[in-house]
Amino acid sequence: MPIQKRLMPAASLFVSILILYGVARYYSPYLVFHVVEHSLVQKAPAGADAAQLRGRLHAFLAAVPDQGKKMERLLRISEYLEKVQYLAPEELETLLPPEGEENSSPRSTG
Repeated sequence: MPIQKRLMPAASLFVSILILYGVARYYSPYLVFHVVEHSLVQKAPAGADAAQLRGRLHAFLAAVPDQGKKMERLLRISEYLEKVQYLAPEELETLLPPEGEENSSPRSTG
């Protein structure tokens, strides 16, 4: 069996893996945002408006122009949401401060 016939499947597999990696790397911030957004709505205090929460999250992230910093904030919120079953109203204010206030570090639950 010539080397070209062996090399062709390996090369196509390698190219496929590279394409999948590129796609996953491109869409991972969107996936993280989607998961954080839905977790926030699910764990919100009783009576909280889902549309308002989404708007606050969008505004909170829009205040940061740097994509890396946005991802850091999303990951910080995600880590905090993993630790709690439901958010108290004051915890929600810590995670997503009202516009104008800049507090990007949620309390740690030690």
